[in-house]
Amino acid sequence: MIEIRAGRAGDEPALAALFEASFGYRPHGEYWSWKYQRIPGRARSLVAVAAGGEIVAHVGALALPARSAGETKDLWQLVDFMGSAAGSGLRPPLVAAGRALLEDLPEPADFPWIFGFPSERHFALGVRQFGYRPLREVRPLAGPLPAAAGPAGSLLEISDHCGEWAEPVWSACAVSSVRRSAAFLNWRYHARPDRYYRFYRLRSEAEEGLAVFGFHREQAMAAELWLPPGPDWTGAMLSVARDLAGMGVESWTFWPRPLAAPLFHALGVSEREEIVRIGCRGRAGGPDPVAAAAGFEYSMGDYDLT
Repeated sequence: MIEIRAGRAGDEPALAALFEASFGYRPHGEYWSWKYQRIPGRARSLVAVAAGGEIVAHVGALALPARSAGETKDLWQLVDFMGSAAGSGLRPPLVAAGRALLEDLPEPADFPWIFGFPSERHFALGVRQFGYRPLREVRPLAGPLPAAAGPAGSLLEISDHCGEWAEPVWSACAVSSVRRSAAFLNWRYHARPDRYYRFYRLRSEAEEGLAVFGFHREQAMAAELWLPPGPDWTGAMLSVARDLAGMGVESWTFWPRPLAAPLFHALGVSEREEIVRIGCRGRAGGPDPVAAAAGFEYSMGDYDLT
């Protein structure tokens, strides 16, 4: 018999072990409380418990304010789908937990689709069991840090957190995405245990920009990059590169954005072979989720493992 229940604080050691078995590393002990209790939004966490008390699966979802087609509502993201492996597939407890989680999501007041970043195995399972649909595939851009220096004054601020100036930068980009408020950004990057992220407040002409980088060995990953259209941001990004180089970073990686293609070309980054899949699922009886999500922008920071 399998019991499906809400996750609780005492589950953290078992969840950390399940996470390590699923994704190859063990998160900090405070990871679960940070993610599901301190989020500036709503969260759900369900576990499947075997008869002997072993946690054999976990499923989670986060709801954060987002903007799309002129509307602001909560948008759900699927996270931390983990199950004990059995042969080439996944045990039924993950399916039972996933169905329980998704039974009433999205709620009527939310945007009518859910997004996530499933692996190929989880995507195949989602198609069969949860109504997953392919939404987009992202090929990250990567390259060595450029050696040229940017102009003085293009770096207004370097920190491990941001202020209220950040959301107006995101708003000036006029995109549909999860709202990049100071509360969200500081929760996602400053408050996260066991990881360091570096915030850059940028300037080009009369506009301000925002970049947030995470780190993996000698590589910097652009978790957030919000640069309002109009100015040339190459100089500001070269200043970022110079600061990263001073930290011992050798290369950087980005997610592509059509409007930023000239900037990425100037920075000398190119497509990697890696593909990140974005999947979606709609509300039962609701509109086509792929059409509903058209034009929505996802940053590398929405990718749950960044």
